[in-house]
Amino acid sequence: MTTLARTYQEKRDFMRMQIKTPASLRLEDGRDLQLTCLDLSSSGVQLACSEPLPIGTQGILHISSGGQTTSPLSAAITICRVEEENNGYRFGATISDFK
Repeated sequence: MTTLARTYQEKRDFMRMQIKTPASLRLEDGRDLQLTCLDLSSSGVQLACSEPLPIGTQGILHISSGGQTTSPLSAAITICRVEEENNGYRFGATISDFK
């Protein structure tokens, strides 16, 4: 690992895990969105979706564990960053509570 990469990583409060797995988001209005969870840390998540969401959108994120020994993850999130991409949108969200 280069010194620059190590210095940048040390500035993060929590390490990100690259997971790229299907997830669902239950919005406050009751709609469910299917999306992809790109990475996850203990304080935030990065998601990809074909549908735009405004900053400030809140909901419950659900990520299946894919196995029987680990419980699925459910967390209350708030969208804090939105980037448009060629095939959709990429969102940054903060996790406020694990369910």
